[in-house]
Amino acid sequence: KNNIKILFNRTRDKKIRVLQDIKSKIIFLEKNFNKPKNYIDNSDKYYLKIFKTIKKKKFLDDDVKRFNFFKKEIKNKKILDYGCGFGGFLSLTKGISKKSEGYEMMKICQNYIIKKNLFKLNTQKSDLKDKKFDKIFLFHVLEHMPDQLKELKYLRGLLKKGGKLIVEVPHSLDILIENKDLNSFKEFTFWSEHLILHTYRSLKTVLFKSGFKKVNIQYYQRYNFSNHLGWFLKRKPGGHKYYKEIISDSLNSSYCENLKKLGQTDTLIAIAE
Repeated sequence: KNNIKILFNRTRDKKIRVLQDIKSKIIFLEKNFNKPKNYIDNSDKYYLKIFKTIKKKKFLDDDVKRFNFFKKEIKNKKILDYGCGFGGFLSLTKGISKKSEGYEMMKICQNYIIKKNLFKLNTQKSDLKDKKFDKIFLFHVLEHMPDQLKELKYLRGLLKKGGKLIVEVPHSLDILIENKDLNSFKEFTFWSEHLILHTYRSLKTVLFKSGFKKVNIQYYQRYNFSNHLGWFLKRKPGGHKYYKEIISDSLNSSYCENLKKLGQTDTLIAIAE
C-alpha cells in the first residue's frame, strides 16, 4: 500500500479514484463496477456514438488500421475476435481468412451484426465450446476484465497448437497521461470500465503467468501529432481532425515513431504463443 498513490480523483463517468503503483507504474481503479449484465444492456454514450459512426461509415478507422497491420496473421487462418464490438475488423477479414468468428456480449452490437449478417457470431461462452482457432484477437478488451489471468487462460485453451493470441491494450505510460499539466486528458481518458492500464512489463508478465511460452510486446501509437496538438493547445480531443490540414503525414509519422522509441505510446500490442 505504501507504493500506491492517487493519480486522479475520479473517472469521466463515476466518482472512482484512479490509483497508480509508483514502482510498476500500473494504473488501476479502486473499485470495480463491471458486471456482465451491465455490458449486455450497456447504453453508455460512448457505445452509442460508435453505433452512429458505424451506421454511416461501416468501418471505423481503427478497424482498417488493424486489418492492414495484421493481414499476415489473418491470411488463410481460422480467427476469433473476442469482444468484437460492431464487427468492422472481422468484416474486413472475411475475404482473406479461412474463417472469421466473433464473440460479443453487448446487445447493441449483437443486434447490428445479426441484422447485417456479417459473420458467425458467438453470444455466449458456451457457443465456443469445442472450437479451436489459429489466431484470437483481443482489441481493447483486456482492460475491462476484472480477472485477467482467468480470461487469458480460457482464451489460451481456445487456441490450436501453435496458435497466437494478439492483445491490444491502452498503455499506462502514455505521454499524455504522464504529462502533469494535462488534467483535461485525464478527465477524458479515465473510465470506470478500464480497470487496469498495463505497462510493457506487466502485460508480458500477466501473459506468461497465464501459460503462454513466448510473448512479444510492441509499442504502438493510435493517435498522431495532430491529435496531441489539440490536447497541448486546446485541452480537448479532435486535433487529428481540425489540425490535419497543417500537419504533414511525415511529421505525424515521425512523431509516432519517436514515441515508440521513448516507450510512451498510447497503446501496447502483445503477440503471445
